[in-house]
Amino acid sequence: MAFTINKLRQQPAWIALIIFIALCLWVASGMLKAQNENDSSKRKSTEIPLVKVTVEHITADEVTREISLYGRTEPDRIATLRSEVKGLVEEVYVQEGERVSKGQKIISLEKSDYVSRLKSAKATLKLREVELKGAQSLKAQGYQSQSALAQATANLEMAKADMVSYQLAVFKSQIIAPFDGIINQRFVEVGDFLKEGDNIAILVDLDPLVITANVTEVNVQALKTQQQATGRMVSGDILQGKIRYISSISELGTNTFKIEVEVPNPNYTQMAGMSTELALPLETTWAMRISPAVMSLDEQGNLGVKIVVDELVKFVPIDIVKSDSQGVWLSGMGQQADIIILGHGFVRDGDKVEVVRTDEGSSSSNNLSSKAN
Repeated sequence: MAFTINKLRQQPAWIALIIFIALCLWVASGMLKAQNENDSSKRKSTEIPLVKVTVEHITADEVTREISLYGRTEPDRIATLRSEVKGLVEEVYVQEGERVSKGQKIISLEKSDYVSRLKSAKATLKLREVELKGAQSLKAQGYQSQSALAQATANLEMAKADMVSYQLAVFKSQIIAPFDGIINQRFVEVGDFLKEGDNIAILVDLDPLVITANVTEVNVQALKTQQQATGRMVSGDILQGKIRYISSISELGTNTFKIEVEVPNPNYTQMAGMSTELALPLETTWAMRISPAVMSLDEQGNLGVKIVVDELVKFVPIDIVKSDSQGVWLSGMGQQADIIILGHGFVRDGDKVEVVRTDEGSSSSNNLSSKAN
């Protein structure tokens, strides 16, 4: 033992060196471990978790594209009945709002004066006929000049004109309906004195009823006469008709073209002057009905929706086909697509996402999830 201690005392430097190296290795191993733990922590902190989105598988339906216009109903015809002769109103046959037929009496004027003048004109005509025959006989015998014969002929023609004039006056003393319709307004009563041109009544024809509207220059080329049209009135009534007129010239200031849709109205149940929404069907296309909340804009401001393809977000520009109370119909996504209905506001085109699917896919005829952002 004493020998061993003496031997160690003779080599103090080696022992110190060994201890020093051991201490250095121990300290270095601790630092390396700490560094590894720090690097692992940094890697974990830089790893961004995938955004979770909810998608619904939607199948497209065949949808008819429509032009929606706002117009108003109008009569097919409207006429202001006026007096053509002067006279006292003797009889009124119709009331305001009454339906009348073509040829039906509206009012009659007192015509005794015209009847008396007509009788006088007929008597004068017979006299002029006798005078002409006498003049012709005398002319044949050489006792009458050519000018006298011409005067007799002129007198006869004047008598004929007077008789026809009074016949027309008697006929025009009765005002009749020029077509089937409704007396919308009446301006006279029994005892009123009318002059030529005075208003008597306004007659409107409501069968067919006409819906007028204005279509833009972009859509007018897609329309044609006899094309089917559907009108929805403010009362909720649905009217079916056909386009009967498309203006060939646009209106100044608006560059829109007037169109008229003819709607059968045999019972006069629909009135003129009502606001009406027109739907004009065009071509048929594949479209999906979704909630407007699902739509978004890309960086260029294009309107579209975000779908998922192989766990990657894809922005698809869309075309609005039509809209209804349950959503909007969009084309441009093919016949089926996985549409992001939750989380689309937090992802961009090309992002990889974690997909959460709804329990079941749906057709566009069903409502898209109301949970869309």
